[in-house]
Amino acid sequence: MARLNFRKGLAMACVLTCSAVLAGSKSTAEEGWVPFTKDELHAYLSGKTQVWDPNGGAYYAPDGTLDTLWDGAREGGTWSVTSNGALCWHVASWGELECEAYFHVGNDVMYSYYGETGLASERQDGNTLDALAAGTGLVLDIDREFLTPDEAMNLVSGHTEFFGDDGAIYYASDHTMTTVWNGVRHSGTWSIDDDGGVCWDVPAWGEEPCRQYYEGEEGLMVLHKGRDFSAEDFSVGDATTQF
Repeated sequence: MARLNFRKGLAMACVLTCSAVLAGSKSTAEEGWVPFTKDELHAYLSGKTQVWDPNGGAYYAPDGTLDTLWDGAREGGTWSVTSNGALCWHVASWGELECEAYFHVGNDVMYSYYGETGLASERQDGNTLDALAAGTGLVLDIDREFLTPDEAMNLVSGHTEFFGDDGAIYYASDHTMTTVWNGVRHSGTWSIDDDGGVCWDVPAWGEEPCRQYYEGEEGLMVLHKGRDFSAEDFSVGDATTQF
C-alpha cells in the first residue's frame, strides 16, 4: 500500500492492510455502544493530538484547522464533527474519506471506520506533532506482553488468518503467503522479526509495519500501525480457496 497517510491509505487500499477487524461490524445497539454527540466529540478532540502510530498523528485545533504528520510529511486541512458523533478530515490530497464514528463502550472510547472497529487512538494535550516528528512521540499506555518469536511462529505457520467474511491470509510453512480480499488475490512472503512481529512482504502492497500479537483481557489482540485490535480467527491449512 502506497505510503501517503495512514487514514488516506486505509481508504485507498483496504486490502487486508487495514486491521484484523475489517469485518468487525458490531451491532452497537446489542453491545451497548453509545454514539458520541457532536458536542462531546468536538470537546474530546479539540486542542488534542491523536497519535496514530509512532510515525504519525493529527492535531485538531479549536478553530477547526487540522495539522497531520506521517513518516515526516506534514499536511494541513480542516476537521469537523457530524451530528451523529463522527470525525471528518478535509485534506485536499486525501480526497473524500468516510468519517470515523466514535462510541462510548463502558469506560472505553471506540471507533468505527470503513467497517474496522477498535480502541480510539491515544491523545495528547496541544500540538505535539513536532515532538512526534523528532522521534519522541508518546508510547501508548497499554500493558502488552507480546508473543515471543517462537509463539508467533506457532500461531501463524501453516495457518490461515481470517479477516471477516471477505478475506484471509495463508501463512505457508515455507514462508510464502497467499492473500485474498474481495476476490483479489496476491502472493508474497512472511517472516517473524526479533520482537515476535509477523511481517508481510507483498509487492502489491508496498512496505507494511509488522503485526505484534498478545493476549488481552478478552482474547488474542494485535498491535498494527500503533493501534490495538481484536485478532480474527485462525484455522489449520490453506482456507483462502473458499473466498
